[in-house]
Amino acid sequence: MKYLPAFGFGILLALLSFISFSLVASAGYMLDMLSAVPKITPNSVEYLLLGAHDASLLILLAGLVLYAYHRIFPKLPFDWFTAVFIQMPLGLAVLALDGFSLNLLSFKGFALTLTTLAASFGVLIIFWLLQRRAKRFELRLN
Repeated sequence: MKYLPAFGFGILLALLSFISFSLVASAGYMLDMLSAVPKITPNSVEYLLLGAHDASLLILLAGLVLYAYHRIFPKLPFDWFTAVFIQMPLGLAVLALDGFSLNLLSFKGFALTLTTLAASFGVLIIFWLLQRRAKRFELRLN
């Protein structure tokens, strides 16, 4: 029961991710960038920009949801189980909808892989970085 709010924040993260990608798609600036390239191929550099954009959006949302959870529920545990329960809904949704590919032979495949990894492990990566920072700070105090 103590991890139920974390799972709820995970559902919130998934909804925010889908809504933000829907807003980006409706704004059309990424589509305009890709359609402005005269002869786009799977090895066009624009796909790297698209992958970096999507991955940074996912990492930003993951960090905001993790921060909000920790600020709203300071008395609940903030450990690896919490991070897993926050990550789980988005990770499972992305893997179920898009699958997982490790196509690193083209820029388009690399962008898809980068976005899938950011969606599947973004919260865990941020939590790991927070843990490393806390340990480093703890060592400095001693």
